[in-house]
Amino acid sequence: GNPSDDEDDATSTTNGRDTATSSTTVSGTGECFVPTEAWLTELRASLPLETVSRLLQHLVPVVDDMCDRKNGVVDEIEILEVFKDITMVGLLPVPHAIVIRKYQPNQYTSIWFTAFMWGVVFLRSQKPPIFDGQCIELFQVAGEDK
Repeated sequence: GNPSDDEDDATSTTNGRDTATSSTTVSGTGECFVPTEAWLTELRASLPLETVSRLLQHLVPVVDDMCDRKNGVVDEIEILEVFKDITMVGLLPVPHAIVIRKYQPNQYTSIWFTAFMWGVVFLRSQKPPIFDGQCIELFQVAGEDK
């Protein structure tokens, strides 16, 4: 991020014109975060937008063509009707295969399940209280011995 000095709004120049961008206070520091072009570029690169981009590359020309044919007067219901007839097969990436794994019991899942079940029994038995909450130990926290 980019902290700035006591500014609530920053003004940046984009393509020769000034644009006002709002800033957000960075938690606990009193400084304001002002997004920069480098930050935005890094953010865009980290977002998984491949599927959305492919979809838009295919659908935007379809909508533009509809608008051209109807002199820019197109109802969104008409666009949705056209979208219903469009297939995305072969356009979008193939999803990964679903892997089915059978449960294989082991001591760790057994301990977890036992603790979980006793926790449910304990919590559901609070009204009326069947167990003395002061005498029950549902889990132990192992500390490092020095």
